[in-house]
Amino acid sequence: MDDVFISRGASANKIRILAEWVRKELSTSKKGTFDVIRFIEIDLPKLFPGLYVHIESDNKMGSTRAFVSEDPLGIVVSESIYEGASNGCMFSAEIIMHEVGHLLMHHRYAALGLNSAAEPYQQRVEGAGFAHSAEWQATMFALCFLYPFSEFKKFTGVGELAKSSRLTHGQANRVLNHIKRLRVRQNYSDTVLDRSWLKGVTESFPKIQKARPSKLRSQLLLFFGDTRRARNVRRLEVGLPA
Repeated sequence: MDDVFISRGASANKIRILAEWVRKELSTSKKGTFDVIRFIEIDLPKLFPGLYVHIESDNKMGSTRAFVSEDPLGIVVSESIYEGASNGCMFSAEIIMHEVGHLLMHHRYAALGLNSAAEPYQQRVEGAGFAHSAEWQATMFALCFLYPFSEFKKFTGVGELAKSSRLTHGQANRVLNHIKRLRVRQNYSDTVLDRSWLKGVTESFPKIQKARPSKLRSQLLLFFGDTRRARNVRRLEVGLPA
């Protein structure tokens, strides 16, 4: 995928603060557990009303695993990635949360014809740095969201982290390096600037709706349990066939 560079840079610490804010405000998952599918289908639409999640066959998606659609606003996920995330695969979860990062930080720029780092624009963005890379920002958001610094900063060894979080040693090593980078960068962050950046990002969101779920939705979610089947809850609420 070609990278896209945006004018508004973001440090790892800024993105960490955003990820913590989103997880605190929206996620209903308890500490130590996180259901990615529930988050994108039930929690995230509180921030983006009308957001839809579409599952497409791997054949139609080709080499693309997931992407954010502009009109209507939604997240399109390949069937294998959706199933993987449903079964607790952290690789699949990271791919989905990468797209959520794009949605949160870059949705305002979606229709502006952003310059790609490829071909004619390469010299123009050369030297811009990772802080201005949309792909780097989205990946950093996924890592910060799935592996909260406040919970994972206690780990110092790959084996311990892999066992505790059910990760492969390769995945655990990557997460541990991520935590180490955040630990170092915290010493060089400006709290005032970080919070100002967060305010600018969150003010671009639609107003958060914190209405309680309907009695019907609560009962159906409790009965079905399976988050994939729970996607039909909203349709049932408005009298549409599932």
